[in-house]
Amino acid sequence: MKETATDRIITHLKREYYGSLILLTGLFILVLLRSIPFPENIFEVSITLERYAILITLIAIPAALKLFSDRLKKAPRPMQPEEAAKKYKKLSRLRLYTISAVTLMNIVLFAFSRNTNFLWSTVVLLVVFLFCQPSYIELKSLSELSETGESEMEETQEEPKDGEVVGK
Repeated sequence: MKETATDRIITHLKREYYGSLILLTGLFILVLLRSIPFPENIFEVSITLERYAILITLIAIPAALKLFSDRLKKAPRPMQPEEAAKKYKKLSRLRLYTISAVTLMNIVLFAFSRNTNFLWSTVVLLVVFLFCQPSYIELKSLSELSETGESEMEETQEEPKDGEVVGK
């Protein structure tokens, strides 16, 4: 069976995805079990640093997911397969590496401070990874025409029936 360009791209992106997920999960488990000797309490994590780290985490999660989704939806359709693959690869990597960087930040902060806020932020980020897996369907949708077109965007308005008040 001949492997297509789409198959190669998705396979490559899945390798990056699983590599990041396994690496970060493994690092997190090693830090959690104290298998990697980090100098604990080497620096005091101030309330300000903790708040900014949590704020960065809370902003990065929806921003990465929404940016990926919006840019895919706004891409002109149909695209050439090569152009669609390039755009999908770029957006997928941006989403993956944004979530990876924030996860690594939380793991490192947890390792140095043992603050449970960073522990739970890391757990949440590892769950977010489940929503970042590359898929054939998303890539294929870029190179095909939308089946529904613009009719989904238009709202249908019903005429008011006799005796019905409009604008309740």
